[in-house]
Amino acid sequence: MFGRRKDIVYKVLATKKRAVALQNLSAELETPAPALLKTVRELESEGLVEVFYGREKAAIMVKAKTLEDYI
Repeated sequence: MFGRRKDIVYKVLATKKRAVALQNLSAELETPAPALLKTVRELESEGLVEVFYGREKAAIMVKAKTLEDYI
């Protein structure tokens, strides 16, 4: 089940093609932010997403890495 959650989070991020605030993603997926952050960190360790801090109010931003990033 957990692997499926990672797949869903990555697919949502990949379709957006831009950075998304963790809080907005949490609301969209109806998932608590701490659980989502844990999933995002695991995706980051696998090299599938990039996590960084936004400019406003120290928001945590997440962006999926796709093939377009490497071309």
